Amino acid sequence: MDLTQTGAAATANTPLGPTESATPATDPIAAGSVEEPSTGAETGAPPGMSSSPASVVSSTGPETSDSDSRVANQVERFSGIKEIGRDGNTSRIFSLKPPFEVEKGFETSLDEIIKRTESVRAPLCATPVPNGTALYGTTEELFIRLQKAIAAQTSQSEQTCALLTYWTIASWFPDGLSFAPVLAIIGPAYEGDLVLCALRNFCRYPLMLTLADISSFKDVSFRYVNGETTPTLLFYAPYVTKQMTALLSCTATRGHLVSGAGSCNDFFGAKAIFLGEEVSAHRIPRCSVQVNVHATAAACATQKASRLTESNVQELQNMLLMYRTKNLVKVYNSDFDAFELTSDTRAIANALGACIVDSPKLQSELISLLMSLEDQRQTDRATSLEAVALEATLNLAHAGKTQVLVGEIACEVNRIMNERGERLHYSAEKIGHQLKKVGLVSRRLGKAGKGLVMDLATLTRVDELAREYGGAGLEKDENNLHCPLCTENK
Repeated sequence: MDLTQTGAAATANTPLGPTESATPATDPIAAGSVEEPSTGAETGAPPGMSSSPASVVSSTGPETSDSDSRVANQVERFSGIKEIGRDGNTSRIFSLKPPFEVEKGFETSLDEIIKRTESVRAPLCATPVPNGTALYGTTEELFIRLQKAIAAQTSQSEQTCALLTYWTIASWFPDGLSFAPVLAIIGPAYEGDLVLCALRNFCRYPLMLTLADISSFKDVSFRYVNGETTPTLLFYAPYVTKQMTALLSCTATRGHLVSGAGSCNDFFGAKAIFLGEEVSAHRIPRCSVQVNVHATAAACATQKASRLTESNVQELQNMLLMYRTKNLVKVYNSDFDAFELTSDTRAIANALGACIVDSPKLQSELISLLMSLEDQRQTDRATSLEAVALEATLNLAHAGKTQVLVGEIACEVNRIMNERGERLHYSAEKIGHQLKKVGLVSRRLGKAGKGLVMDLATLTRVDELAREYGGAGLEKDENNLHCPLCTENK
């Protein structure tokens, strides 16, 4: 190996020394030395410049500069990343691969950088997929390893990472399930993106997209790999529309077709979507696995804080493929049933739990996780503005009103809120929207304005909705003489 000063001028056509000739041809760094066609107006390099790669040149001597002189670590020079240059005399554009200095022991870092550069140019070629199968031990061992890998990249809580792990494993079995729950990620933008990037490493054939709209579904072909593989779609979409929310909800179940360009397609399969930090209930797909991520600036301040090596990702991809091949039929025939949960959450649990084979412990822990989330969801729903609007409507009905104006409901809402220490004032228009959201559509009641006719059908519907939203307003039923439902239930 030729030894030179690191401060000496580097040329782009230094002859290969013994170190380079010993480099395997399959090494990405060595393979990267093959020059690509220039993207400039002219492909030839100007005189004195060569587009061929630099050789590896090591140095142990001092590095000098105009301002100081210091002893440098031993370095080698590698080429592999194409740069665009211009000849100052002819203004011709040319490409070259200049040598980059790499300290001893950090050669693999340049290898990773080159792979990452190439993945930007050809993202589908760099999509994480298995290159074989690998032994994974027991289901619990695979689960723990995957959970730790996700935690290392996201720095989220153990509970959140466990839910992400259950969903990730389920993404490998869309053909064994009749229901594929959408993963809804809620929280700060940076952390939401970290979660999507982590999931991309481990889901089955992941495609990460920047928009969630109808055209995205139509543009993304579900016939990759000769139509044999359904990809996992990962959306970054903090401004998702109601229409897209409905589409995501429907395509979690088999049989819902999306039409366009003279054809109909079934986009059933695993999907995850980052929705942003503040999300209204109607922007969250129904029957979705909801995870709330939290700011982790201290843990993720540096770029390398949670990086996994390519070999780690590849090994887990291979393990998950073997888990799929061994258990697909078992998932399809699973009789797991989380009967302790309510309908929506029960459907989610049954789909995720079916993919956990031969581990009653993990299935039981899944039910516990979803039960706590269901309790929190019910608490949030019971204190929502919709719940208060229903409570106000019941109060007015129990006072003997046969018709209630939206303005009257708004006044009652503000009274209830003031009693609870809330200082915000809600308009009749705002309350009208909340009633419409839960299915109570007001109509014009003469010159007085819009409102609800409190007939038996409306009272029945308000009563049902109030129970769904925590039962606020129903506690007055015992002593109420004006509501036929209350009289009937006495």
